[in-house]
Amino acid sequence: MPEVISQTRDDLYPRFGLALPDEQQVYVREDLPRCVKRFVISHELHHLVDKAQWWVLREVKATVHATMRHPIGFIACVLMSLAPYRLKYYGQRILGIAK
Repeated sequence: MPEVISQTRDDLYPRFGLALPDEQQVYVREDLPRCVKRFVISHELHHLVDKAQWWVLREVKATVHATMRHPIGFIACVLMSLAPYRLKYYGQRILGIAK
């Protein structure tokens, strides 16, 4: 059974969540609004079972999976992701600088 672990903002910054498939653990920021937290947990849990190799496909699949279950959380997450630090993080992911 996967383990869901709450972490502080500082521990996960700039992420909202993180999945460790080998350990079957999901980390989620404790400061997120409840609807966003539920979306992020669903998103990260999907990463534990997804076997796709390309990170973009993994992110799309996990996002679709979580959005179907938590649509309000998805919308709130998108709005929260417009913060400059999050946009910078996405840019770094696309450029391969951040994981």
